[in-house]
Amino acid sequence: MSYDVYGPFIPVIMLITFIGLFVWVLLPQNKKRFNDAAHLPFADDEEKDSAAEAKQANNGRDEK
Repeated sequence: MSYDVYGPFIPVIMLITFIGLFVWVLLPQNKKRFNDAAHLPFADDEEKDSAAEAKQANNGRDEK
């Protein structure tokens, strides 16, 4: 089995894969999961902001 046998089918397989991925990305039930993944880079910023606000609220004195 060589490229001469399977070569003509490669573009068809690539097209089917592309269409399948395109449909999967646009399915409505995946929207929440993709939105959560898109907001992951900002998750650390929110934690740092809340820690800075807590530190400022007690003037740098932490409860022991």
